[in-house]
Amino acid sequence: MKNIAGVLFVLSFMFSCINLNKKPDYVIPHNDMVDIIVKIHITDGMLNINKVRRDLAKQDSINYYEAIFKSFGYTRPDFDTSIYFYSNNIAEYDKIYEEVLNKLGEMETQLKEESAQEAKENEELKAKKEAKKRNKATTDDEEW
Repeated sequence: MKNIAGVLFVLSFMFSCINLNKKPDYVIPHNDMVDIIVKIHITDGMLNINKVRRDLAKQDSINYYEAIFKSFGYTRPDFDTSIYFYSNNIAEYDKIYEEVLNKLGEMETQLKEESAQEAKENEELKAKKEAKKRNKATTDDEEW
């Protein structure tokens, strides 16, 4: 009898552990969480820029977060509940944040490449304008 009770206890414990790892339906899926958190970090970064902060000083940043959640079809309580779930499943939360950091890093790299390309094009345009000015000045001098 004691063995049966022990076996039932162990089985019930195993099944309860299995259910803890199962993601409930109300939790925002992994990929959506990554995209939402990326947008939140970008929004926070923009709000830390003085000019943007001055322009938006009368508005509450929480409204921006609500807009982010809404754009994905979620609410603030959905997000908070999901954060709570993932914080209790730290391995999954670490994976989410690893992907967030990777995406932000990729975006930063792309922006730097675009800025470098734009700077190069501006330098080339500036050099062409200078050459045109020199040619015009030389032509004007020859006419005198």
